[in-house]
Amino acid sequence: MIKGSLLWNCMKAAIGAIPLNLMMSAVTLVICIVLGTLIAMVRVYKVPVLKPVMDVLMALSKAFPMNLVLLIFYLIWTTQFSSIAAFFHSQKTIKDVSLMYVAIAALVFCSLASISEIIRSGLISVDKGQYEAGYASGLTKAQTFFHVIVPQAVRAVIPPLTNDILSLVKGTALVSVIGVSDILTDSINAASAAYSYLEAYVAAALVFWGIGIVLERLSHYVERRFSKSVKTLAG
Repeated sequence: MIKGSLLWNCMKAAIGAIPLNLMMSAVTLVICIVLGTLIAMVRVYKVPVLKPVMDVLMALSKAFPMNLVLLIFYLIWTTQFSSIAAFFHSQKTIKDVSLMYVAIAALVFCSLASISEIIRSGLISVDKGQYEAGYASGLTKAQTFFHVIVPQAVRAVIPPLTNDILSLVKGTALVSVIGVSDILTDSINAASAAYSYLEAYVAAALVFWGIGIVLERLSHYVERRFSKSVKTLAG
């Protein structure tokens, strides 16, 4: 039987950790979009030398489970921190740097391939005639790309990107394996005194469910806005 008071305490603890999970997700997403766009462009436009390198990198990113990557990054961080600090001529010690950065690096490694593939598919989905239309209108290649191609590509990538963002947010629950605080960890800690963990898991599930609903609604809103902008551009 679920205890209402304990469930509420776990809910409060889980809600309090939402900013941590969202911050890790947001930073990871921004980095993945920037790097993923560059990688997608290299692969779409088949840049010599770089394309095969990016193909190998994407294959590696897809191959490993997230909890394994977190542990590998954590062990590299703890055993090689001095060498890394010396390379960057930093005087910081390992105690001065939060493990959250390790978690974000691991999340980026695991999410980069799928986000880059989504962006690549969005770029490919735009008809080549749109490039010719942009050039015929007197736009440069850069102007055509940013003002004609990108808005249409963004509209195409929003639905699959939303699914990846949801997976990324849920993936932040795994950062506890290296000792980083998150929604699930704080919820479990709130229940540890009573040794009753069902309430902790239910509370964390409800919080993640709520985040998922908000992100879904937000994605639909953004998709509608981009649909209007593309129609305006086409008109």
